Formats: sequence, C-alpha cells, structure tokens
Amino acid sequence: MAGKVSFKRGEAKHLALQVKADGSAVDLSGAALFLGVKKSKADSDFSLFKADSDFDKSRASEGIVSVFLSSADLDRETGLYVAELKIQFPDGTIDKSLDLALVIEAAVT
Repeated sequence: MAGKVSFKRGEAKHLALQVKADGSAVDLSGAALFLGVKKSKADSDFSLFKADSDFDKSRASEGIVSVFLSSADLDRETGLYVAELKIQFPDGTIDKSLDLALVIEAAVT
C-alpha cells in the first residue's frame, strides 16, 4: 500500500494527495481524476467514488490535488478500506496509483 489515512466515522474532511514519479512531482494539469474506494479489492462495486469535478486542482501543476469527503461519505462501517486514484492525462494515457489504505474509526461522540 502507498500509505494510510485515518478518518473518524461521519466526519467531513479533505483528502490531499501528492502524485510523484521518480521522486518528482507529476504535473496533473489537464488530467481527469477519479477516486475509487472499496471495502475489499474483491468487491465489484465502489463503496465510495469521487469524479473529476469533485477534486480541487488549484495545485495540480505541483502534483497536489485534494478531494472533499463529506460526513455522508465517511458515515459507513468502521474498518479498513482500499482506495485508488485513477489519472487520465490529456494524451489519453491512464495511470493508477498504488493502493491507499483508508481507515474509518469509531467516533467518540
């Protein structure tokens, strides 16, 4: 897995992602982004999906993007989820990230 990010169940939060290749930032200007999250890789459907229009790309040229996860997005069963960022570059090339572990933890209140 590429990394691990934890959230409290039902909270709303931005997920910032930095894309690098060979240690350097990848320019994401003009690229279409998609984030798919599943409880298990074996699941046929995403339990959470974010389309290109959901992303903040104000720092895309630096390889940094973020996506807002609403309280409804994160109001799901606690546990480990696997996420993947799919990038479609303007030339049609498609790249997929390494797996990202998303952990949804029980909230205290």
